Amino acid sequence: MAMAHNVSHDEELLGILRDVATHRFNQGRQINPNSMLYRTVRDANESGYLEKAVVDEPCNQQLTLVNLSSATLTKSGEAKLAALTSQATKS
Repeated sequence: MAMAHNVSHDEELLGILRDVATHRFNQGRQINPNSMLYRTVRDANESGYLEKAVVDEPCNQQLTLVNLSSATLTKSGEAKLAALTSQATKS
């Protein structure tokens, strides 16, 4: 059995930006607003890396909607993806 691997915020962001760039999201998902995935998608959206992303506010719910099916990277998102990819290959 493999051990769980805690990923850093940058590793999570790299994965999300890569998945948006390659259009891997085909529908929205209900996710825990306390999860790293939600926080990273919200931060990426608020940082201006994503365009057409739907990130609902939690509103005292256990689950909230994140939909990246129409999302694309902005110019700053493309630059951040390139920087994170370069950083990851150096590690």
